[in-house]
Amino acid sequence: MMNGKRGRLSDQVYEGMRKRILDELWAEGTRIPAELELSQQYSVSRPVVREALARLKLEGLIDSKRGSGSHVIKPRTGLKTGFRPVETIADIIRVFEFRLSIECDSAAYAAKRRTEEQLLLIEGLSQELSDQQSDEAFGDADMRFHVAIAEASGNPMYPATIAMMKDQIVSGMRLTGVIGSSDASRAGVVHAQHHAITQAIRCQDSNAAREAMANHLCSARYRLLGFEVVNEVG
Repeated sequence: MMNGKRGRLSDQVYEGMRKRILDELWAEGTRIPAELELSQQYSVSRPVVREALARLKLEGLIDSKRGSGSHVIKPRTGLKTGFRPVETIADIIRVFEFRLSIECDSAAYAAKRRTEEQLLLIEGLSQELSDQQSDEAFGDADMRFHVAIAEASGNPMYPATIAMMKDQIVSGMRLTGVIGSSDASRAGVVHAQHHAITQAIRCQDSNAAREAMANHLCSARYRLLGFEVVNEVG
């Protein structure tokens, strides 16, 4: 059974490769070694390497093209997202409203377009989430789960948008993250929701994936606010 170990290994591989890029040991244009070579260098499995590479791509440090591998690109600096910090209840409602419009569609596209490798990553993260015992570890794995689904959509705009909203999304996850270990019954509900999303993507059922993601996000919003949101925020 998978636990948080893979997440920690992925963090180590990610930080190691990121340091090489930022220290210009891997200069712009450098081709990143193949997954197999990296897995041997870091003594980890290929799925761990794949997850670290996905994070580097999401951060805008590498670019991957089928047939030519991954290459270092110019790091983005001074990126301004235009998203203000989450400070009020209205901000929280807006974040969930936006996530519902973005992530439900990305889940539907992921069901249609995901590769077997992407499915394995999503399934692994879903299992990792069910094994987490701390709120912090749960929140980190939850973010990686949603990013993996966005990547599987096949449209780079989805993971790019989630990356720009990371601070706002994580703020909401931290607030709802009390379900991670402190309330077993609510944690069970969340794990069941993650499983439903994963199952829909596995079965390539786009409608079920969209509905499962909507149910998951609406449930998280209700747990945090304690009431259903009907009207849009003005």
